[in-house]
Amino acid sequence: MTHTASTPFFALFGQMVARVWRVSKNRRQFAELNDWSDEQLKDIGLTRSDVRRALAQPFYTDPTSLVNGSSALRETIGYSAANSAQDKPMMTLVTESKTRQLAA
Repeated sequence: MTHTASTPFFALFGQMVARVWRVSKNRRQFAELNDWSDEQLKDIGLTRSDVRRALAQPFYTDPTSLVNGSSALRETIGYSAANSAQDKPMMTLVTESKTRQLAA
């Protein structure tokens, strides 16, 4: 006769070990992106700042979960790296003549 009370403990322990293994494997593989050039990172939809930000997380977090949506986030809100070229300015300057036209 088996003890069913100990089964959840072993299941949770197994899940925890699997998560630690996955996080350490992903972190090791993600750290290799530090050696890639900016052009190679751009080809896969990442920037150097994405890699740095993901690896700056605590050791127990999975860096791939942080960058999964980073390219979608950049497209949605216009977020880009500080050193990337801008096609158009993000803000327009309102001059005094435009202010008068709006007030009238």
